[in-house]
Amino acid sequence: MKKITNNILKKEIKKIYNYLYIFLIFLALGLLLIAIGIYDNKQKESSYTYLNDIIVNKNNEENSYAYLEIAQQPYSIAKYENDEENAFYIVFDGRYYYIAYLSNDLYNNLNVEGLEDNPLTIYGTTTKTPEELRQIAIEVYNEGLDEENQISLENFNSYFGEVYLNNTSLKKINSAFYILSIIPFTIALIFLGIFITKKIKVRNVINHLTEEEMNKLEKEIEQKDSIHYEKLHLILTKNYIVSFEHGFTILAYKDIIWIYEHKLKQYGITTANNIFVTDQKGKNYNIVSTDGLNKKTNAEMKEIILAISSKNEKMLVGYSKKNQEEINEILKNS
Repeated sequence: MKKITNNILKKEIKKIYNYLYIFLIFLALGLLLIAIGIYDNKQKESSYTYLNDIIVNKNNEENSYAYLEIAQQPYSIAKYENDEENAFYIVFDGRYYYIAYLSNDLYNNLNVEGLEDNPLTIYGTTTKTPEELRQIAIEVYNEGLDEENQISLENFNSYFGEVYLNNTSLKKINSAFYILSIIPFTIALIFLGIFITKKIKVRNVINHLTEEEMNKLEKEIEQKDSIHYEKLHLILTKNYIVSFEHGFTILAYKDIIWIYEHKLKQYGITTANNIFVTDQKGKNYNIVSTDGLNKKTNAEMKEIILAISSKNEKMLVGYSKKNQEEINEILKNS
């Protein structure tokens, strides 16, 4: 890329890196949310109590954080009619049986061979086992057993405890920070895309300029009659419009056939204000964009249109049906 010596051009081009800095800020925010999520989960894990200890030592306490080591593939026993994503299972830790309410994804992770030698740990909160679920668990457990080995509702607690492990209650808690991180990551990608796009456009424009054209442009920018609208990222020289609104655009006044202001209104309030120009080839350029709420900026927009249109007496000014038809005719005959 050719060396740029003009300070104004340098300054405007460097502003493109603001999008990269914003990308890095939102990327860091996304990573921070993930780190908080990991830390939060680690903190919760350290406060978890083994389910058997809650049953034996904490009198089957409800709403406690609990964990289990699963040493056998879970056995499905029941599910809610309108819930296709989760189900109740009988699980085994190598010593005792328990009831657990698991998601389909977690069940798939546990439905593997080799758990006896390499148990998998699951987490959840304790919930009181309703009588209907107890009855179902007893029926499933007793299937195929001799009567002397079967259990009844009276001794259910001795086999399964009064509470079950509800893993699905943790899904929202554990994933909250991870889900939130999607927002800054998405914003970060948007700003990274803007940065890359603008960077490529600037490079392409500069590479297409000859040394002579670049020197001429820089000299014009340095002249006293050139105007730099810093907040609008626009430079008006003796012969050129230099806009950084969408990367880097250089337009000669003599090539412009139409200029107009376009206002976007919502509920009667102008929320965006743009200046568009059309060149002899019919290509439209958005050279200025602003929020349209600042009175000083609105005055500058009118000043810009007046300054540009004064450079070319053949230039049509303002958006109207008549001007649109005239432009169409000009382009048709060109």
